[in-house]
Amino acid sequence: MAYTKKVAVRSRRDYEWAMTLLCDALTKSGDRVGSRPIRTITPRGADKLYQKIVIGPNGRRDRTAEKVVKLCRKAWRVVHRLFPDEFAKDVPNPWLGVTLENRVKKAKPAVTRDDVYDFAHGCIAAGEPEVAAVAVICFEWLQRPENVIASYIKWSDYRAPSAPTIIRVAHHKTGTVAPHPLEEALPDGTTIKFYADAEEVLAAVPRRGVSMILREVSKGVAKPFAFPTMQHKVQRMRKKLDLPAHFTLDACRHGGMTELEEAELTDGQGRALSTHRTQQSYEGYAKRTAKRMLSATRKRHAHRLAEQNEPGDSVRNEAPESVRNGTPEQKKIST
Repeated sequence: MAYTKKVAVRSRRDYEWAMTLLCDALTKSGDRVGSRPIRTITPRGADKLYQKIVIGPNGRRDRTAEKVVKLCRKAWRVVHRLFPDEFAKDVPNPWLGVTLENRVKKAKPAVTRDDVYDFAHGCIAAGEPEVAAVAVICFEWLQRPENVIASYIKWSDYRAPSAPTIIRVAHHKTGTVAPHPLEEALPDGTTIKFYADAEEVLAAVPRRGVSMILREVSKGVAKPFAFPTMQHKVQRMRKKLDLPAHFTLDACRHGGMTELEEAELTDGQGRALSTHRTQQSYEGYAKRTAKRMLSATRKRHAHRLAEQNEPGDSVRNEAPESVRNGTPEQKKIST
């Protein structure tokens, strides 16, 4: 139950592969680890299994081994609560305390606004407006790709009669809804459209049902895309349009998150748009781009110039001679 509620559908294949890797590991006697009672895995055994997984058939795989250990920690904790008699009494969770190898964690790639809209316009020209819309929604409104494809974004949430100037983006993972403003009316009577380019892309998407992203199965019948199908379409169009190899739907969302930081939004403002609950989870998405580095360097340089232009210490806070180390001299009054 915890697995189906907490793990997204698109991540389950990866989780199941990791657990199969552990269960298929062989002991000294030649039997599978997965065929042994859970209480037989001791802390020393967990250490040995970790080291066994680290050395893969094609070289080291530190990230994979780390993922297996973290997954086992959680699985042992969840199952122990339900079936405590199946675990060792002295050390019920042998995966706690396993020393992981230090590794440099690779940052997930992010794509630029130009890449996203080059992709979107290319998809529309090729007759794939739904694929274009998914990329734009991930970038502009920071929606998770699996949520867009699984029909969590609906036409009824886009410029609805009750809210004609917003798009409501539901985030399934956090259970939150972000009402993104689409425009603002100014006192002079003009209107600023915040997402004119994105709305142009959405206008090209046929309305096949309540959900925005649907594929036509037959005349009058539409269904959501399967996630692998959408990924395949994205990669096919990416190659056709000669875009960077790291162009993915995840990279589109990371690109949008990075743009929030390049715009120098405060932590609170950024999280209001992305609906991240913690600062730590929010910070993990924004990449340290050259634009962010330049902005930070400019501010640091301006701070240094401001300090140089301040009065010197020799004259700062200097009191008049008449009041230094005593009371002020009384003026003589002639009589």
